[in-house]
Amino acid sequence: MNTRIVLIGVAVAMAAVTSCGGPAGGEAPPTSTTSQAATAPQVGPSRGGLLDRTDPCTLLTKAEAEQVTGAQSAEPVAEELGSAKVCTFSPQKARLGVGVRATSGLAEVQSNGNVVQDIVIGRHQAKQAVGATGSCGIFIGVTETSRVDVVLNSGSPDEDPCPAALKVAELVEPRLP
Repeated sequence: MNTRIVLIGVAVAMAAVTSCGGPAGGEAPPTSTTSQAATAPQVGPSRGGLLDRTDPCTLLTKAEAEQVTGAQSAEPVAEELGSAKVCTFSPQKARLGVGVRATSGLAEVQSNGNVVQDIVIGRHQAKQAVGATGSCGIFIGVTETSRVDVVLNSGSPDEDPCPAALKVAELVEPRLP
């Protein structure tokens, strides 16, 4: 599957269940490409808080993504999409993105007609949003003004992507501050 198509699909899925929460800009070049994740995200003080320097590709390895969604057709790619830094994975039958929002918390998650419910993942408050087009977003609150988004789009309204999205979120959560 073409990486560009996957990135567009993940961006559309993320936009369908969240507000952008930041300035829109032109297309940004990929910020990094990696297939190995660190055991903890890079964090440091800055205007965006704890997640400002976090590379989303350090939150989930390609091998972990494959455990949940099957073989990947490409290496994970990090890009900036709106106000989020997103690591896009390329499973054969779905679209998966792990996004870092350093300046948008759980309060900015909008339903946009989707079913949204409060959940807890590990030690973090979270929200789960189910879209009518076969997408599921798990939004993990890190601080009041930051969160990590896990969005899985199965590509089929008949397939429930939430169990797999929740498994990915459970892999990501221990790496969050």
